Amino acid sequence: MAFYMDVSDMIADFGETSEIKVWKPDDSANQAYVGGPTDEIDLDADKAEIRHEPVLPINPNSSLGRKIIAGGGQLEGKLVWYSTDKYPSGTIVKVPAQLGYYKVTTYGIWNPYSEFYEYVLEGDGQHGIEE
Repeated sequence: MAFYMDVSDMIADFGETSEIKVWKPDDSANQAYVGGPTDEIDLDADKAEIRHEPVLPINPNSSLGRKIIAGGGQLEGKLVWYSTDKYPSGTIVKVPAQLGYYKVTTYGIWNPYSEFYEYVLEGDGQHGIEE
């Protein structure tokens, strides 16, 4: 018998007090220039999927930090989101408790062992994190 642990109830309990909004990237590619990144997603509130799942800092000492770049500084954030549903890279997540919008950059699939997915969310001041 293979190892399996159902944690969907735990995810629901820990996410009960938080509300996040999720926008999956659509199938229509919108590129600003040839070879450019496809990251224009319609963030209309009516198209958002509302979920109650935990979003936590990857490192509790540095969930949000200021990075020095040419011409000034920029706020950056890196979070981890535990979900019972599957989303592709590029999905946009609004996390009000962490000051704004983040993008799914990588994810781990724990589905063979449990019913959840682990997503790394990254964001910066230029793309939706507001102090």
